[in-house]
Amino acid sequence: MHPTCSRVWRATLSLGLLFGTAVVAHAQQTVVTGRVTETGSGQPISDVQVAIVGTNVGATTNNDGRYTLRTVPPGTHQLRAVRIGYAEGKRAITVVAGVTTTVDLSLGKAVIELEPVVTTATGEQRRVEIGNSISNIKAAEVTRTSAISNASDLLNSRAPGVSVLSGTQTGTGSRIRIRGNNSLSLSNDPIYVIDGVRMTSNQASGFSTGGNRPSRVGDLNPEEIENIEIVKGPSAATLYGTDAANGVVVITTKKGRAGVTQWALHTEGGVITDRNHYQTNYTIAGHTPGATAYRECTLPVISSGTCVRDSVRIYSPIYDPVATPLGTGNRTGFGLQVSGGTEAVRYFISGDRANETGVLTLPAFERQRFDSLGTPLRDYTDRPNAQVKNSFRINLNAALSPKLDVGINSGFVNSDTRFSLESNATAGLGSHLFGGPGYRENGFVSTTGTIPSPGTPLYGYRAWTPGYSWQEKVGQGVNRFILGANAQFRPYAWLQVRGTVGNDQTSRADQDLLLRGEGPPISSRYREGFADAARTDLRNFSADLSSTATFNPMPTVNSRTTIGTQYVDFSSAQTEAYGQFLTQGTSTASGGSSPQAFESTTLQKTLGIFLEEAVALRDRLFLTGALRTDQNSAFGTKFQRVIYPKASVSWLASEESFFPTIRGLNSLRFRAAYGASGVQPGSNDALRSFDGLNANIRGVEQPTAVYSAVGNDSLRPERTTELEAGFET
Repeated sequence: MHPTCSRVWRATLSLGLLFGTAVVAHAQQTVVTGRVTETGSGQPISDVQVAIVGTNVGATTNNDGRYTLRTVPPGTHQLRAVRIGYAEGKRAITVVAGVTTTVDLSLGKAVIELEPVVTTATGEQRRVEIGNSISNIKAAEVTRTSAISNASDLLNSRAPGVSVLSGTQTGTGSRIRIRGNNSLSLSNDPIYVIDGVRMTSNQASGFSTGGNRPSRVGDLNPEEIENIEIVKGPSAATLYGTDAANGVVVITTKKGRAGVTQWALHTEGGVITDRNHYQTNYTIAGHTPGATAYRECTLPVISSGTCVRDSVRIYSPIYDPVATPLGTGNRTGFGLQVSGGTEAVRYFISGDRANETGVLTLPAFERQRFDSLGTPLRDYTDRPNAQVKNSFRINLNAALSPKLDVGINSGFVNSDTRFSLESNATAGLGSHLFGGPGYRENGFVSTTGTIPSPGTPLYGYRAWTPGYSWQEKVGQGVNRFILGANAQFRPYAWLQVRGTVGNDQTSRADQDLLLRGEGPPISSRYREGFADAARTDLRNFSADLSSTATFNPMPTVNSRTTIGTQYVDFSSAQTEAYGQFLTQGTSTASGGSSPQAFESTTLQKTLGIFLEEAVALRDRLFLTGALRTDQNSAFGTKFQRVIYPKASVSWLASEESFFPTIRGLNSLRFRAAYGASGVQPGSNDALRSFDGLNANIRGVEQPTAVYSAVGNDSLRPERTTELEAGFET
């Protein structure tokens, strides 16, 4: 971190504390309570956001539709209630000092959804007040009606502008892009925030599988998620700072509601099949001039005239029941959730276990080979792709006083996954599945192609069969604990102070093992075996502090000012041991004849300050302006800070008195937003570094040093700006 970071941090903290403890005349305050029901049926409606317009006083209804607003200043106010799927409810109320006011509200169902509340960097806001696009996914409803195996599935085809390229194996992560790619060289992954805590998302694996890799987003249990909001592009993500140009995924887990204890038991089970269509392999066949024996003709030998093409052989191991590596996978899972509490203390507790086996399986002809040789068939050779995952969560929320609410959110994940090597790995399945010498002719599968050293048939595979590839065990074990604490303090009806602090701690163990005498006959490395083991500790600490002041300078004007600071501290520490030429019966790196050790550490720190001013005119026209400045440990020493601006406008035209009555058009909103954000450089890109080596100078070995990185003391983040506009009906 730059030397000025600590000074800015102290100044910001002092400002926040000063703002949060401003001395004003204390007005006597009281309580507003009531119940929200559905028009017609009279059924209670839960999760309704009830608030006093022009203040920071608000609450959410419980399962019985009841709410309680505390610290309401005396006088005449506008009470507003909003919930997705219902028309907005408003009522003018008069509050008398020292008297509890009871106000019941009734909401009618609505087709349009312009009034939901969304989570932003400065707190909760109505969607109609925001000029940029934010997609909302009600995860709890999706998991009740769809087969969802991981958190990435919740995003797939459920939000416009979001593309999800799913992994091909059980346990592998998805590639998620929001409005395409922003950078040619840096990461294009969005950042993730869970319950206000910055989450590690892209630290996947220490070893490559030749294709898809695991993702830390996949660690999350979708059954624990209540809601996901996708903040799209720089115009929306400005206040999330450096690294937010690719968008932000805001995840909210389930919370308890006041009322009777609710129990929920869920189970699942089913089979997994591969429904993809794979192209058939074609092989050019022919004969040598003057001969009649068939041979395989490649294009170079055809062009040289040494092979005369006379036929095309067609075959694919995938569609041969004896040679196919595709079988039937399965998934089972079960979990238990309990929630409830009182108005003072609410709780949510969850436990879940999922066991999934992928579709890859040892071909039938390989099973016969193992049986005939009497070779033990290991689990990871028979079914190379599988995952077992256990997850637990405890969320607690408490109202310590009418002015102070606190919450603790904690989640633990334990998983064990094994992977199959894919196309880009030397021993991967895909690189040997296509273009092999085998072929089908008159219903007969040629087995003339063999693996040279063992002499076993290829059955259409290129150089070796799945059984040899899958004797290499690639796996990953994860223990992950995410803990966050938050507080909301309302010293006055016009002032709210919010704070969140949390840590995402992950312990990851990667393994790549091939025992001596097993595996494909590629080289001595594969024939003699190897072991590679890596241990990685990932820590992502974040802290947010902000204060929001709300004023009504005029009856038709509402002003909301927010100032805040954010600190993110990420570190990754890895140690790796590698051993080649294993002795018989050895499965650790130390058992190799040439053991090696490696170590690496990565540090990233960001300190940001932001200010936002939002003005509402007649609750129809909403204007917002904001500014954020960041310092980051990856910036060059001569580049101190970056500044990101934001401006937006939202206009509910259909609420104007002059708006005509148009059949089929109940609501019309115009919106526009401009904003900038960035992607931070690599952690060490700004640093100059050297590599040591020995050089022969006049016949004498001398220690020398050469540049490994030139460095750049003026390095700054990549910057992206965006202007978006649209309308909603």
